[in-house]
Amino acid sequence: MHAIRAEVEHAARCHAKVLLTGESGVGKEVVSRLIHYNSSRANVPLVAINCVGIPESLLESELFGHVRGSFTGAHRDRIGLLEMAHGGTVFLDEVGEMGPRMQALLLRFLETGEIQRVGADRVQPRLDVRVIAATNRDPLADVAAKVFREDLYYRLNVIEITIPPLRARREDIAVLLDHYLRRHAEQHGVAPPVIAADAMKWLVNYEWPGNVRQLRNVVERLIVRRCGSVIGAADLPSIVRGHTAGAADAHARAAAVSGSVAFIGEATGRSVVDTMFDRMVKHRESFWSIVYSPFMVRDLTRSDLRAIITRGLEETAGSYKMLVELFNMDPSDYKRFLNFLRKQECQVPFAAFRAVRSRDRGMPEAHFPASPAGANSALRH
Repeated sequence: MHAIRAEVEHAARCHAKVLLTGESGVGKEVVSRLIHYNSSRANVPLVAINCVGIPESLLESELFGHVRGSFTGAHRDRIGLLEMAHGGTVFLDEVGEMGPRMQALLLRFLETGEIQRVGADRVQPRLDVRVIAATNRDPLADVAAKVFREDLYYRLNVIEITIPPLRARREDIAVLLDHYLRRHAEQHGVAPPVIAADAMKWLVNYEWPGNVRQLRNVVERLIVRRCGSVIGAADLPSIVRGHTAGAADAHARAAAVSGSVAFIGEATGRSVVDTMFDRMVKHRESFWSIVYSPFMVRDLTRSDLRAIITRGLEETAGSYKMLVELFNMDPSDYKRFLNFLRKQECQVPFAAFRAVRSRDRGMPEAHFPASPAGANSALRH
């Protein structure tokens, strides 16, 4: 983390583009603010946008602006976030989730500094905007898979700063716990509690799949519950006491030996995926509460969701209908589940999983259904 702080200081002294990588919740936005507020652009507000939180059809308007009448609901001219950030910095969070069209538009802006508002017939004057982008995906893997433009990657990656997950810097856990205990205690008007030795052992050994964001939420929960002046192991959430570093490492080694089907982004989301999968399969919690809800508030990414579906299809030999049962959903949720995956572009073709079972049984391979109705027919067995 001292090395990362040095990189932040170097980045703050120049105007070069910065690419921040690391798992969800490690603090990429915090780093972007450190860079901005220690730079010569600090007098202009940092403009941040979450690229996965805005539908693709609206993201262009949000970034580049639009003119009146360019689409339904465009009742007046509106400048975009890039124009708002003129002279300052724009933070593009989850830039890896951009579709091909938006990637091309962003690349043009990075090359020329010019933008064209949606519906306009001319380009705007050149803008002076520093771009800091962040992604929790593996950008090189996405480039290799042709889902992220190579030329855009190299445009963004002038300075790359990779922030390690919390489990890779466990010496920071006690410091962060003390910081958030004091902050939330002050917010709620109580004295900061002390963490007992047995509780600290659990907290330090826990894998923290949600990283610093999850740690902050756990601390706030402890403060809100008024656990007393001393927090013991019994006061900790069950998930913290149920998943230690040793157990998670053993699970990861077992998964590697089993030769599970690989997919882009699996490496970056392994701990999150394992935790969510175990909560559904072992603790019988529902997909809608454990996966769907965090995904909709952007605590889980599309990569995480695809990984969870992949894990499930490994267990069900490619059967989406059995997957509904495995993930503790009502059978009537089957079509809703498939439609949700399609809408988020997170459906995983089951041919590879069926191929393994088919070779074992001498059966022909199945094809991925084109619609919920087709899925229902293909998976009826």
